[in-house]
Amino acid sequence: MQIFISYARADSAFAWRLVEDLSEYDLALWLDVRNIPKGANWDIEVQKGLDSSDLMLVLLSPDSVNSQNVADEWSYFIEKNKPVLPLLIAPTEVPFRLSRRQRIDFTADYDVGFRELLRAIGSPPRLDPDSTERLKTKPPPRMKRAERSESAPSRERPAFRGAAQTVELSVRCLPIIWAERYRWWNGMRGGVLGEILINPREVLLVPPRSPVISILLGNLITVKAQRALDPHLKMTYYGAQGQFQSLVLMGATRARRLAINQEIINLLKWLTKRSLE
Repeated sequence: MQIFISYARADSAFAWRLVEDLSEYDLALWLDVRNIPKGANWDIEVQKGLDSSDLMLVLLSPDSVNSQNVADEWSYFIEKNKPVLPLLIAPTEVPFRLSRRQRIDFTADYDVGFRELLRAIGSPPRLDPDSTERLKTKPPPRMKRAERSESAPSRERPAFRGAAQTVELSVRCLPIIWAERYRWWNGMRGGVLGEILINPREVLLVPPRSPVISILLGNLITVKAQRALDPHLKMTYYGAQGQFQSLVLMGATRARRLAINQEIINLLKWLTKRSLE
């Protein structure tokens, strides 16, 4: 069975967390930023994902309820008489066509909601920890996973306060602007406004509606703070073909720019166990 995840971009962190947890079970999962190849036509690939999927999970939040793309996706599924299972991830008005469908509430307790979801989709068997079908792969060299308690695994995403702190992290999502270079006369004007998703394996730069840039943590070379009119970061890394590449990025909101920049540096240093300077 293939499951299509329909969500608003503002709910990316929850969507990735859900996909990571579901990937531990015998399920095929379709998430746009994970399944659409670089350079592919976004709309065509979403159409393929919709047609090849058997069940849709709609993440309901104020942002997704107001998203035309999300509405188009679940409406298409309903028109094709395919099952749609709404997941309430934040208090919101439920669209009329979804209001009479059984939904699962994640707002009070994620673990309770996740267990109910597993029951609703038929209690799929858990995959072997070493299965190649799992989304979570072994981290690249020079990086260690944070140790997890087998008896009480944590699904909470704690606040990150510094590179020396021991934390457990699934996915961190932050609003940023990025570009190929910073120009002294106009900064990053014309850059891409989107999000950075950081997980224990890679950095993903997610634009609104175009292919995602993926950088493996093991390919990072440096991440340095740059002093300028707009404080920003310069990231250098090895591309997919081993070529040296770089880009510049900064927090998307001026009020939190320095805090976001520093959080990105601290988090990447902690995950890679390197200074990155």
